[in-house]
Amino acid sequence: MEQDLRTLLTSVRDDAPPPRLSVDDITAAGRHLARRRRRLALLSSVGGGAAAAVAAVTAALVLAATPAALTPAVDPSTLHNPAMSAGWTAFADAQPFVTTYKGYTAGSYLVSDPDLVTMAYQQSSIDAGIDLSANFSSPLPTTAASVPGLSRVPGLLRGGILVVYRPGAFHAAAFGKSAQKLGVRAGVGLLHYAGDSAEPPLPSADRAGMQTVRGQVPTLAWQYTTDAWAAIYWSSWESVPTKEELVAIADGLAPSATKEFPVGFLPSSLPHGFSLLSVSYGTDMGDMGSGEQVVSAVRLSPQHPALPLTEPIDLQSFPALTLSFGRTDAGPRMADKLDCTSSIECQRVLGDGTTYVKAELNGLKPTPASQVTQITLGIRPQDADNTAAWPPAIKVFP
Repeated sequence: MEQDLRTLLTSVRDDAPPPRLSVDDITAAGRHLARRRRRLALLSSVGGGAAAAVAAVTAALVLAATPAALTPAVDPSTLHNPAMSAGWTAFADAQPFVTTYKGYTAGSYLVSDPDLVTMAYQQSSIDAGIDLSANFSSPLPTTAASVPGLSRVPGLLRGGILVVYRPGAFHAAAFGKSAQKLGVRAGVGLLHYAGDSAEPPLPSADRAGMQTVRGQVPTLAWQYTTDAWAAIYWSSWESVPTKEELVAIADGLAPSATKEFPVGFLPSSLPHGFSLLSVSYGTDMGDMGSGEQVVSAVRLSPQHPALPLTEPIDLQSFPALTLSFGRTDAGPRMADKLDCTSSIECQRVLGDGTTYVKAELNGLKPTPASQVTQITLGIRPQDADNTAAWPPAIKVFP
């Protein structure tokens, strides 16, 4: 009996399938897993961003592999409150002169990173990529400066600005009851048309038609988060968008990590009683001419605009001490020389004659404490080509 049982067990063992992994295979797999765990730990310790990127790619692959039937279709027009939609990140409650969004594209329109900030809002330029030949009856000059409305970006036309107001800093009183209501991702937008456009001179025969075009320049405002408004102000009749394009630009606004707006110079002599009004990359300074280009500008003022605003601040006419830093083609012979045309404006060319600093009083009378000569001599510029190293304006001008 014992012999029969031994024979049966031997038969069962011999007929069993061979193991899928040998001892060597199991050992090698264990070593591979250990190396993988060490590599992941190293990535995590060096930078969480890399691990997050891996996770994001993995998630994207998983979603891409999900059958379409399992992914419900969502109508964006039904998402009246972006804070309620999945994946939406709320705008940060940041202090003035700190940006909370980045630039983006909406169809053929390019919205820049915030290029100007004030104590009440952030602002971006909007350029339009359109066929210029369809908007001019004569051949275009080749330089951007000679074409009204032409963007600094090749192939684009200036369109308008996006202004993102701080909570409580804007009131939509200017829109009134006559404003059209448009559905935007954040809720309801208010649209009205005005003639605030800057057009090149036209023959008298074309003026009647131009008045009609001027009436089609739009402004769209909407609440992008609780008690906070954003508005698109168009200024160029050559690139007026459709309602659908305006909505697309509005819907493209999304929050990002906060960033302190930088300034390209350090002052050493400033009058008391002046505080920061605005900081920009020079987009608010207009055409400087004479081969000059502003790369960083600050406005300091003894006054503050009353809030809430009903439109952007008219910075050109607001009383302020304006400090600027930029590029020039003055040449080395002008380096370190002061050029003071009056008691309210002074400029100094620097280094090899390719950069300059400037101080100017706008709407203010000079005093012993606000001598533009001394202020200009005290401006220390940063590297114009390395904006990433510029200091935050709120730390330079607390």
